[in-house]
Order: sequence, then C-alpha cells, then structure tokens
Amino acid sequence: MSTFAAALFLLLTALSVPAWAAETGSHPAFGPILFSLGILVVAAKFAGMLSERLGQPSVLGELLVGILLGNAASALLIGSGVAFVRFDPSLRVLAEMGVLILLFDVGLEVDLRAMVRVGPSAVLVGLIGVAAPLALGWALAAWLLPQNPTLTHIFIGATLSATSVGITARVLKDLGQTQSREGQIVLGAAVIDDILGLIVLAIVSGAVTAAASGGAGVSTGTVLGILLRAVLFLGVTIGLGRYLSGPLIRLAAWTGQRGFLLVVGLALCFTLAYAAELIGLADIIGAFAAGVMLDPYGEGVRTPEEEATLSELMHPLGMFFVPLFFVMMGLRVELGNIANRETLILGAGLVVAALVGKLLAPLGVVGGGTNRLAVGMGMVPRGEVGLIFAGVGSGLVLDGAPIISPGVFSALVVMVLVTTLLAPVGLRWAFRRADPSARAMRNPE
Repeated sequence: MSTFAAALFLLLTALSVPAWAAETGSHPAFGPILFSLGILVVAAKFAGMLSERLGQPSVLGELLVGILLGNAASALLIGSGVAFVRFDPSLRVLAEMGVLILLFDVGLEVDLRAMVRVGPSAVLVGLIGVAAPLALGWALAAWLLPQNPTLTHIFIGATLSATSVGITARVLKDLGQTQSREGQIVLGAAVIDDILGLIVLAIVSGAVTAAASGGAGVSTGTVLGILLRAVLFLGVTIGLGRYLSGPLIRLAAWTGQRGFLLVVGLALCFTLAYAAELIGLADIIGAFAAGVMLDPYGEGVRTPEEEATLSELMHPLGMFFVPLFFVMMGLRVELGNIANRETLILGAGLVVAALVGKLLAPLGVVGGGTNRLAVGMGMVPRGEVGLIFAGVGSGLVLDGAPIISPGVFSALVVMVLVTTLLAPVGLRWAFRRADPSARAMRNPE
C-alpha cells in the first residue's frame, strides 16, 4: 500500500470511530472526535493553500477536500458495518461557531460611511443583484421541482441572491482595481447584497419555521412580520453600536488584560446570535450585527494595550474554525447525487440563473463611463455566502424533511463551485477587454 493510500485509510478510519462507538452501544470516547477534528482542519488548510497557489479562493479547496473525504469514506466503508458520520453533533457545533466567527468578522469590516459614499449606483446594483437571481432561481426551482413545497423554491432563489464580497475584494486587489469606479461600485453593492441577503434569509427561514409549527408559512402578514423584525433587529443593534461600542472597548481596556477585547467581542457575537434566534431570525444575522455594532465604520477597534485590532485578534480563531465549516459542508455532498440526471439538470440551470441574475445587476449603474461587464462579473461569486445559505436550508425541516434535500444541496454546491471559479477569470477578462493598452499588446500593428 502506498504512503498516500495508507494515510487516507487511517484518516477515514479515524473519522468513522464516533459512528462505530455509537453503533456498538458504548459511550463514544471524546478522543477520536478530537483526532477527527484535528485531521479535518489540517486537511482543509492544506487544500485551501493549494487552491490559493492555483489562483483560486481557499474556500474552493476546503469544500473540495470535504467532498473527497466524505465520498472516499463512504466507498471504503461500504459493507464493513461501520457507518461514516458526515456531521457528528460535536463537530457540528464547532462548525457553526466557524460560520458565526466568519459573519462577525465580515461585520467588523463593514464601513457604513463608505456605503453612503458609493452613491445610488451601488444601491441599485445591489438591489437588482438580489432581486434578479432570487426571481430566476425561484422560477427555475418551481419549474424543475414542482413536487417540492413553495418554500423550497423560494429558498433556492434566496441562495442564488448571495454575493461573496471577500472573493470579489481579493480579486479586485490583485488586479489593482479596488479604488476604481467599478471596484467601488462592486464592493459597495456586494456589502448591500450581504445585508439584503441576510434579510431575505431571515424572511425565508422564518417562514419555514412558521409553516413547520402550523403557522401561515408564506402569507403576506408572516413575511412582513419577519421583515419588520429583521430590519428592526439590524437597525437597533447597529444603532446601539454608536453608544455602546466605546464603553465596551473601554471596559476591555480597563481590565488591563491583553486579549480581553476578543472575549468581549466573542461574547457579544454569541449573545446577539442567540437573541436573533429568539425572535425567529438566523443566528448568523446576530453575529453580523455584532460586528457592525462594535466597529460601524470598519476602522479596526483596539485597546491601548493591544497592538492588534479586534479583527486581527480573531484571525487565529478564523484560521481554525472557518475552514472546518467549509470542509463539513463538503462532507455533506454525495457524488452519487450529483451524478443523478435530475441533480445535473438542476445544477446546470442554477449556474445559468446565477450568472444571468448577477449580470443583470449593472443595469443599476447610474451614468456612463463605467465598465458594466466588470461590475456584473464582480457580483457573480457565491463562495462562502452561498454555502452558508445552503447550509442553513439543509438544517430547516418542513413536514419531517429538510427544506433543502441532499440532491438539491449538491446542485447548490455545484452552482457555488462554478460561479466561484468563473468570477476571478471573468473579472480579469472584463478589465483587460476595456483596457486600450492591453488590447494594443494583444493586437500590435
């Protein structure tokens, strides 16, 4: 047996231990779960680094290694009597912490003043960038999945409305276009997309919860009630940040303890995540609001004792927990579902709807002299945001079944992968296409 095969066998065996212990009726040891956790995180980080060296976002590598491990384990353990656990409860909690940390960090980087400065173009691009893919995804799902409930169709459309501001920002930085008009519009619109997308997610997940408990589901009153709660929650928490951010930072400084600001930040993140759940919203909305509340202008809050900002203090935690979330999302994907004809058709349709929906967004650009194609391509990547939406959907239950079935989840992952791969290539091509010097170099006289 080769070294690689031996290592893979040991890895998959370690990951299957919790399930084996559960099946034999014994109390599962915590050690194997810890060992599995360490292996998954290391595998995710190596895959992420390899993806970055290939010029792609790390989230792609983390997702793909999860798909590889999950399906290789299933193939290896078939007929062995050992069940492979794709989402052990202990690991699930840690993965959920990862997504909360990610959204908290996104909130810390949001600059509300910059959103005002980018003007009406970013607002209109953001609005169209949410509405168009939402409508297209909803219609496509209703056509291809007529047997599924309407809430499934809406949730699929909501997943298509997401935009990964992190991936777009990184590509724009690599191209030196962050300060260009197109870059400013895209970044402003992507942040608006995040906020609107979270509100849409709150509405849809709240409607699913209401329907599951015998409520009105997608009635106008239910939707308006959830929308009002989401807007009020974000508005109140972000508004309170103006008055509470300073005292909270001074409290952390008063202790004289290095790193205490991190404790305060995480406590606020998890508390607001819980508060969001209490009023029927997704916990990630609370985590995002906590970040904006502490640092509404993205200036990088810190205490006098700290050389690092709160976002920088969060970095080691993010390096550990966030890749775990994405590799766990990959573990959920069954290649057998992707090979299914219906899933392939749905996945292809979602890719087309995702691309067309975001490429319609530049219709909101006000005035001329703007590379509209670059703006549209900058809105295309779903990346981690699309995966978060899909993950939330797979955890919501209606009539005893997940609102997002394993097959639909696999199709959504295909959409996320394709749009995330296409966006960097499309952005580079769009800027080169509009650059006269680049065209001259390609076509010398």
